[in-house]
This record gives sequence, structure tokens and C-alpha cells, in this order.
Amino acid sequence: MKKAILAGISLILLVATPALSQETDDWSSWPLGDRYSIYGAAFFPTLDTSVRLDASDGTTGTTIDFEQNLGMSDTETLPAFGFVWRFAKKHRVRIDTFDLNRSGSAITTSEIRFGDEVFQIDLPISSFFDTRVMSLAYSYSLVFDEKKELALNVGLSVQDIEFGLIGNAGGGIIEEDSGLTAPLPAFGLSGGYAFTDKWVANGGVGIFAFELALSDEDKLSGEIVSLTAAIQHQTFENVHFGLLYSYFDVQADFRTLRRLNSIGYTYHGPMLTISGVF
Repeated sequence: MKKAILAGISLILLVATPALSQETDDWSSWPLGDRYSIYGAAFFPTLDTSVRLDASDGTTGTTIDFEQNLGMSDTETLPAFGFVWRFAKKHRVRIDTFDLNRSGSAITTSEIRFGDEVFQIDLPISSFFDTRVMSLAYSYSLVFDEKKELALNVGLSVQDIEFGLIGNAGGGIIEEDSGLTAPLPAFGLSGGYAFTDKWVANGGVGIFAFELALSDEDKLSGEIVSLTAAIQHQTFENVHFGLLYSYFDVQADFRTLRRLNSIGYTYHGPMLTISGVF
């Protein structure tokens, strides 16, 4: 994950370095022109998670909804962090990260085929689904002035995912787990509008289908939809408070030989932010 993010930062700086020496920084006093912004946030997402894990011999696994079938909570509260650097008038780079670790327990109401294990009816079962997200995005402003901005975004969202089931079969414990690190490409549009010097609205949209060959045997395909909308207030000279709503949906298939990991997860909800800007 770290190597992918660092490689992306290096590429962005290599491509955009000439812009740094060819312009003045008058734009940095505009409401949308903060050169540096570091934020922390409390995120309150609603979640929907489904997984199918086939057996190593190709036998089709059961598609499981972790919230409906396995007693996992569909709401969480978690911290999120990020950094935005506008290193030239029309060029920005953004890094966002958060961790989401969840667990649940239930009694199975139907047979579950998960990987090479079969979890029978009326079996006490526990589950976990852990996600670590680190995203890097580069933005180029098509329009940028004292009041408004419209930008093209390209980036990489690295999703490190681990999940598994553990069942108490009376005579012993049966368990199965899996996971993947998915470097998901991201493309979209973002924009902002300054109503006053202190009130700013911004948002973004991204919709993308992908198919990646991770190795000679491993392939990753799927689609991503992301939406954000936010309002921010410059409460103090270098401190902004904001309210953001985020929607993110991934449907992905990870194939290796005869085995399929099919993963779908959605999280959406409000985020309260506090930003230090310079």
C-alpha cells in the first residue's frame, strides 16, 4: 500500500514541477486557494457488506450479507484523516485514510458455504470484516478563480481488506478467512463555490469500471461509485469547521485460478471535520 502511494506522489511531482516556477501565488488568498489543509474528522457511516468465497476446487460459495446474516452492526463511528496540498494554482494532491474494523456474531439460519468450509444450520458463528483505506488523488483545475473551481481528478484508492468466519461446531472450531489488497483506480470531477469569504461549498463525483491483471493468475474487476458534498466555514483564520456527506460503493471480483472472491461494500453517511489551513 505504501509503495503504491509513494510511487503516485513521485509521479505527480515529476509531471507538475514546471508549474511551480511559472506563476505567482496571488490565488492563495482566495477562499478556495488554501495552499495546505490538514483535517481530522468523525465519520458516521451506514454500511452494507456482502462476500462470496468459493472453495479451492471451484465449488460456488454462499453470498453472505454480513449485516443481515451474521449480526454485524450496520452503523459505526470512526476517525478519518487527510491532507491537501495545492502546490500550484491549478494543481492539487490529496491523501485520505481511515481504518474500519468490525465484528459480529449470530446463529446460522441456513447452511453457509464459505471457502473450503461448510457452516451448518443453527451453528454459533462469529465474523470479522476489516478494511484499511488509503487514497491518493491528483486534481487539475479546469476553472479556478476567486469564487469557483472545477477540477478533473485521477488517483488510486488502496483498499486492504481481511474477512473471515469462525464457527463453534461443538466438537471443535471451524474457521475460514481471506482477504486482498486492492489498488482501485479513481477518476472523477470535483468542484467548489465560495458564497462568501468564510462559507464554501464543495463536492465531487466519480464513476468507474475497471479490470486489472494483478499477476499471471490473479485478476481484479468491478466498479466504483463515489459521491461527496460538503459545506465549510472559516471559523478562525487558520481553522475551518465543516459538514460532509460521503457515499462510496465498490463491487469487485478477485479471481485466482478456480477461486473467486466476490466483495461488495457500501458506506455512506455524514462526517464532521475540523481543518487546519495555511
